[in-house]
Amino acid sequence: MIIKMVTRKFKHMSLQFLGFNCVQIITFFIVCSFVLPSYAQTETAAESESQLKELLTTVYCYCGCERETIEACVCGTAGLIEEDFRNRLLAGQTVEQIRTNYLDTYGPQFYAVMPAEGINLIAYIMPIVILALIGGVAFTVLRKSRQQLATTTGGGGMSKQQVTDTTLKQVEAELERYKQQK
Repeated sequence: MIIKMVTRKFKHMSLQFLGFNCVQIITFFIVCSFVLPSYAQTETAAESESQLKELLTTVYCYCGCERETIEACVCGTAGLIEEDFRNRLLAGQTVEQIRTNYLDTYGPQFYAVMPAEGINLIAYIMPIVILALIGGVAFTVLRKSRQQLATTTGGGGMSKQQVTDTTLKQVEAELERYKQQK
């Protein structure tokens, strides 16, 4: 009999506990349904702004004021272009689609980033080639000067003392000639 009473009591408590947990779970889902979409919207807005910044810094404004990117240009045309890009991004177009459309409309001369193709490859490769050539010339000159210094001071010719003695004799002879001229 005591076992039946304890069992009934636990059944009653487990039903209350289960009911309480269900209420908590439902409340949690309701709160999440309000919080998560707003978080996702701010994340999407931040992503959209970074994409917009990429667009604004990689194409030039076609206004004719000065050759500046849309981000740097202060004319009204740049503001209209920025607003158009923002609306297109919010409509779901990708950065590449918007950029391609803009460049197709106004021409490739408005692309602020030099593509690594065709003649532009020379501009990317030449600094490396020039640095390699300068390094090669410097290496060769230093190596030859070291070899020349080694042959003058070491084994093949006169020693340092002999060169100094010879130079000293030449200086003395020059001095004697100078004294005789006076």
